[in-house]
Amino acid sequence: MDQNKEYAAADLSEDLVNELQSFEEKLSGQSNKALIVIAYEKDSERQ
Repeated sequence: MDQNKEYAAADLSEDLVNELQSFEEKLSGQSNKALIVIAYEKDSERQ
């Protein structure tokens, strides 16, 4: 990961959070591991 970039937690709607949680469950089931998906957004001033 590029250490020179700034990232902030993504501000997501409840619907998008629910979709991410469903995606986590699907990936966790397929990998047999407890996975967590984290959503960040790039700092728009540094792109």
